[in-house]
Amino acid sequence: MHQPADPDRESPKSPGPAASIFTMDAREGRPGNAFACERCRKHKVRCVASDTAGLCQRCQKARVECIEHVARRRPAKSRSEAPPPNRLRDFDKKLDKLSAIVATMAPTTAPPVLPAVTTLPSQIAEALARTSPPAPAPPASAPPVPTPTLPAPGPGTGTGTGTGNSLAFWESINDTLLCLGRLDPVIRSISLAHMQMLLDTYRRMVDFFPFVTLPNDVSCQHLVQHRPILMFAVLTVASYDSALLQQTLSREFRKVAMVKILNGEKSLDLLQGLLVFIAWHHHYMDAQAVSVPMLLQLCAGIASDLGLDRLSTLVRSPMHREDSKDREAKRAYLGCYYLASSIGLIEAGRSRCISYSAILRNYSSDLASAWEHKTDAVLPIFVDVCQFMEDVEETFRGRSEQALVARSQVKRLRDKWEHIRSVSKLQAADYKTLEWIQLAAQIHLYKTAAAADLLDRESTPWASGFQLSLRVTYLRSIEQFLDNTIKLPSQQYDVISLVDWLNLVSGVVCLGKLGLHSSPMPGWDPVELQIARTFEYFRDQLSSQMPRPRENHDKEDVFERFRRITSVMMVALRTARGGASPTNSTFEHATGSGRTVSLLQDLALPKINSKPNGTEKLPSLWTVNPSIDMNSSEFHWKFLMGTV
Repeated sequence: MHQPADPDRESPKSPGPAASIFTMDAREGRPGNAFACERCRKHKVRCVASDTAGLCQRCQKARVECIEHVARRRPAKSRSEAPPPNRLRDFDKKLDKLSAIVATMAPTTAPPVLPAVTTLPSQIAEALARTSPPAPAPPASAPPVPTPTLPAPGPGTGTGTGTGNSLAFWESINDTLLCLGRLDPVIRSISLAHMQMLLDTYRRMVDFFPFVTLPNDVSCQHLVQHRPILMFAVLTVASYDSALLQQTLSREFRKVAMVKILNGEKSLDLLQGLLVFIAWHHHYMDAQAVSVPMLLQLCAGIASDLGLDRLSTLVRSPMHREDSKDREAKRAYLGCYYLASSIGLIEAGRSRCISYSAILRNYSSDLASAWEHKTDAVLPIFVDVCQFMEDVEETFRGRSEQALVARSQVKRLRDKWEHIRSVSKLQAADYKTLEWIQLAAQIHLYKTAAAADLLDRESTPWASGFQLSLRVTYLRSIEQFLDNTIKLPSQQYDVISLVDWLNLVSGVVCLGKLGLHSSPMPGWDPVELQIARTFEYFRDQLSSQMPRPRENHDKEDVFERFRRITSVMMVALRTARGGASPTNSTFEHATGSGRTVSLLQDLALPKINSKPNGTEKLPSLWTVNPSIDMNSSEFHWKFLMGTV
């Protein structure tokens, strides 16, 4: 990136070639970032020129304007002059930060993993508090211990690692639920130390849903006092190690959220809590509870009432710092759009609660330019991908097109997708599932295009071949997506968001539908393409990498649910042609629970009807049990909720 020469360096009055070489040598050899652009100087990082003139690598990665820094000559200061007070304050702040780092490096007695709920020390302390008399008041010389300021102050003023401060928080939540009964005693025993552990876990999860981020200096005490609903949601999503605790928190969170909504509360805290709760909803989905689309409708309504679609997007100078609350509100509004756009794919024909608009593009650009959190750089990419999928739906909404028009539209959309992917290669290396949503968008393109009806297919010689190529490319895009998913480390499956899990389920279901329900077409043969074997390969790879249950409980977790349902789908694919058995010798099938059952257990004995015995065609597996019909529009939700 070309930068102006340092004004403090003397240069000849009439610069020539020799002077230019001297200036370049001086700039390359000078340490520091004196020639950095405004954005790199603001973040105190090295400014490295990119291949594009007038644009550095960091600004190119963030997709923002690269503003040159114009150096100014400063008057020389006398050496005897004392350092200004500002520098002394900065020095004191640095010392404070170093002291904090040293304090965090001190040995701690906290366990390395999340303890079981039944063994929490806070439960023992609470039991003792019920049976023992109250502790005597501390001596007058002892400093008072601060307690959280809540609408309904709770009893006790314990230390940060006990239950005193956490009881005040849970009592405030309990007051909210007075009309529905008391809060479950299991979660009332969660101490502040346990909360802090779950908050640290959430910080590792936020990369997969970067729309409700928390600064590193925000503690659980601050969230308890100022953002109780968000804290409740964080505790729910981060407690995946304990199925009992997570299910209990999920049930109580729904009650609290619904009471607050019905009471007319509208706040950023409530909106952020709902977004976090939805973002990892696949771990605690309940067929009897409020559906995810309804929760999204509530989020969209709260965002509209708060005016999040009308926040200021004026261009500010690099020295101006926008209010952090505004940035949080913009992320929350982008999160509403991201969830609505992704979940809307499995509800074809229904209008989304939030559609693409220029305000979304402006919000994502503002956040990427401010770069408050490292995940802000990927927000414009998420908006681009969601807008691309809306473009696909708008293009093929009629489902009937002329062959030439359909081919040109597919080429246009393909070029647009290639551009989105090419400009996000650097970010895709850091965020594993960023490529998931991009490949899922490619699947959506060819799935929608292949389903379009070509009006002039009979009169256009190449129309049949074009449709066949679309379907084959659709199949290959699914394989490319699934091949990318099996590269995810096993420990990260716990923390992927609902959108990532939905894309994974959708890819598996689309592959099964191509093997079972694809319409006949010249040149298309699912057996020859070995779709059943492809399905079995990716199913086995994913099932082996996903975590196993961590504790004994009756309710299956999301990964056992995946193994069970995909096992039934695999049997349906194997038996689709000719009624062959999975083992080529028997109609027995091993279920996810360890039992071996017969595929014919629910079938009546075939009637001969004056025909030779054995010539009657057996019904398909999805005919016997309609819940596994992959061609149904409700199959995705049944898969997610485990009702298949």
